[in-house]
Amino acid sequence: MLLNEKQKKVVYTNKRFLFLLAGAGSGKTRVVVERIKYLLSINVKEDAILALTFTKKAAIEMKQRINHETLEVHTFHGFALKCLKERSQYDYNIINPDQLDISHKDVLNITIYKNSLYKTQKPKAYDHYQEQLKKLNGKDFDDILLDFYWYLKNHDLFYLYIFIDEFQDTNELQYLILKKLIYNKTSVLAVGDPDQSIYQFRGANVNIINRYIKDYQAGIDILDLNYRSSPQIIKIANRFIKQNLRTFKKKLIPYHQEDYEVKKVIFNDLNEEADYIIKHYRLFVSNGVLPKHIAVLFRNNQRSYALKQYIKKAYIDLYEGIQLMTMHQAKGLEFEVVFILGLEQGEIPSSYTSKYMTLEEERRLMYVAMTRAKKYLYLSYVKHTRSYKRKSIFFKNVKL
Repeated sequence: MLLNEKQKKVVYTNKRFLFLLAGAGSGKTRVVVERIKYLLSINVKEDAILALTFTKKAAIEMKQRINHETLEVHTFHGFALKCLKERSQYDYNIINPDQLDISHKDVLNITIYKNSLYKTQKPKAYDHYQEQLKKLNGKDFDDILLDFYWYLKNHDLFYLYIFIDEFQDTNELQYLILKKLIYNKTSVLAVGDPDQSIYQFRGANVNIINRYIKDYQAGIDILDLNYRSSPQIIKIANRFIKQNLRTFKKKLIPYHQEDYEVKKVIFNDLNEEADYIIKHYRLFVSNGVLPKHIAVLFRNNQRSYALKQYIKKAYIDLYEGIQLMTMHQAKGLEFEVVFILGLEQGEIPSSYTSKYMTLEEERRLMYVAMTRAKKYLYLSYVKHTRSYKRKSIFFKNVKL
């Protein structure tokens, strides 16, 4: 498919600093890939380009699409670790916090504390956590970024062109690292969508987009033509996210014109829900939809437990074939068919609201989940899980 005019404008831009407001399914990865290919075609040296992505999977995919194995395409953490190992004696063991004696809540507090450069309140568990790391000659992922930041204060790394993907999920420390990488000839293309910012609980700060635009007088371009979803899915997603207070307002425009089934479904209990999903799954597969193109999404793993048990007992590929994942895990993916479970009050939006989570972030997460669907979308509410549950406000807010 040819680039559209808005995509071309970005690929061939002469702006030094640009923020690309790229909606779900608008081809942002393709634009970044084509921009890098264009730069290489006009003899920009490969080692003058750096692309930073949010996940390792995205980095691998981007490198494959550019077809340059040695191009610097990494996650923030991967790039930081690579540089530290190549340029200094960095022989620490990289420790996943799950290996340590610490709660998930404490890990989140420590992550936020470290990524603020120790400017937030010091968590009570911090000293004990650091002692455990020290005994293992270990560093966690946040330490890698901190060490890289201190390294950049005394050492120079030069890139002419820097690309930052998923910029809405950048945290304070990552932004400060980016600023250290920018010199008087560096050009930066930051790509993101504030409506898909879903990692605030980890310290991501969507307001960094505003700071970047202000700090570098960056231009703003918009990709709003959605190549993924049906018109009805786009319509309900636009209406839904509009309820958030948004600095950057956009309205997705559907490229495809054919509509498919989009339904809100009410069940009495979890078994009834599971039976409905399995029957529809079988129907779609019998009509030629590949199992990997059908996804069941949920807010947390506990909500999917009954469905998983039901499948194991009654329908043992089905279990191997069906895509079961949290909404966060589905970020960046797309499917022909999407079932969203748990539209009960307290499930999605989560009853756990604190400094980590806001109703607006929960709404963005729901928006991300809905826009994973290309054709068919089912939103599920179960009256009785372990006890009677009211309909989620999100279930009510989605207008079909």
